[in-house]
Amino acid sequence: MSESEVMAILRHVDPAGPGPDAPLFSGDDMSKLAELPSSEAQLLRLVRDPNSGQGVRFVAAEALVEGNWTAWRNDAANLRAVAEVLANAMANDRIHNRWGLPGSFVGPFGKRLLAVGTEAEAALVPLLSDARPLHIVGSEAATLNSQANFRVSDLAAWLIATSRKIPWQPSQVPGERDAAIAALRRRIAEE
Repeated sequence: MSESEVMAILRHVDPAGPGPDAPLFSGDDMSKLAELPSSEAQLLRLVRDPNSGQGVRFVAAEALVEGNWTAWRNDAANLRAVAEVLANAMANDRIHNRWGLPGSFVGPFGKRLLAVGTEAEAALVPLLSDARPLHIVGSEAATLNSQANFRVSDLAAWLIATSRKIPWQPSQVPGERDAAIAALRRRIAEE
C-alpha cells in the first residue's frame, strides 16, 4: 500500500467536519482506511510528521481515535503525539462545540481526546493559559458562551476537570475562572 492511498482518503475529509456533533469520517471512509494494509502505521507517521501540516495531522489523529486500531494505544509516545495534535486542533478550532462547553458538556471530539488517557491531560495543561475566545455556534450554547466569554483556557480546564472527575462549575467572571484555573494548575503540579 502506498501512502498516497491513505492521503487520498484523508484529503477527502474536511477538518472542519460536517457539523459540531458529527464524526469527521463517514462510515465509508473509515471502512476504506481499515481495509488498507498498514493504514495504522501510515496514520501514525502522518500524526508524528510536523511537515504533514496541521490539517492532515489532525485528520490522521481523528482517524486513529475514531477507528478500531489499537496497537498505537500501547505506546506512550504515540499517545502523546495523538493527544498533542488533538489538543492543538482544539485550541485552533473555529467550532469549539465539538470539543465541549465549559460547565455544560463534553463534545464528541473532547470525549475522543480524553479517551487518549493521561497524555491528553499533559497536552491540555499548556492551554490553561490560552486566552483566545471560544467559537461556539447554536442558540443555547452560543448564548451561554456570550454571557461568560469562555476562552480556550476554560475549555482546557473543563476537560481536565472532567477527566479527573473534579466538580467544575465555571464562574461567569473570567477573573474568578483564572483563580480556579490557577488552583487546578497547582493541583496538577503537586502530583
